[in-house]
Amino acid sequence: MLKKALLVLVVLIVALVLIELIALLRLKANVSSYAAYWKQVPTSGTFTYVALGDSAAQGIGASKPQLGYVGLLAARIHQQNGQTVRIVNLSVTGAKIDDVIRKQMPELRHYKPDLVTIDIGGNDVAQAYNHQTFETEYGRLAAALPKGTVVGNMPYFGGRIRHNAQALDANMIIAINVKKYDLHLVDLQTITRQRDSIRTYAPDYFHPSNRGYSNWAEAYWQIIQPTLK
Repeated sequence: MLKKALLVLVVLIVALVLIELIALLRLKANVSSYAAYWKQVPTSGTFTYVALGDSAAQGIGASKPQLGYVGLLAARIHQQNGQTVRIVNLSVTGAKIDDVIRKQMPELRHYKPDLVTIDIGGNDVAQAYNHQTFETEYGRLAAALPKGTVVGNMPYFGGRIRHNAQALDANMIIAINVKKYDLHLVDLQTITRQRDSIRTYAPDYFHPSNRGYSNWAEAYWQIIQPTLK
């Protein structure tokens, strides 16, 4: 009886590991397919929304790219004012602050956006964070962003204690620059900390899930909605 129970437990553990592995492989495969999706969205609309940033703006972790916060915000804008929304998603998975400055910002000049959002810094925080480097690069970025850009700060990093401390440090830098350059701050840190649960993360426990992106969209919307005509 004991051997049978142990066998069932082993089979269950193996099944769970395989399910997790498949989910992680699917998440990795989504990087290219989600990037392709954003390049194929309609290029016309009465309201132009430009998204800058990293994998979160791509929607990595959501079951569909349009269920990331960028897609959810576009849907809310359409529902709010009835305008067709043209999404120009310039974000790139894996991007850091310097990548936005060098590669995404030059593209921004080709558009006349009604709304610009950005989430960036998560990869800077998670990969060899340096306070001085972050402060310098974020200052350069903030100075170049259009006035009124809606800026997300660093979210809660779950159980990653070291990264959470670094995220809070980065958020102080972000807040200073938002105020200095007349930008709008979205407090992702608070809402993601308050609603933190295993269901708000994708299988890699780093990117948001559909539920997590819904929280992100809600935080952004609180800032964006009052600015809409």
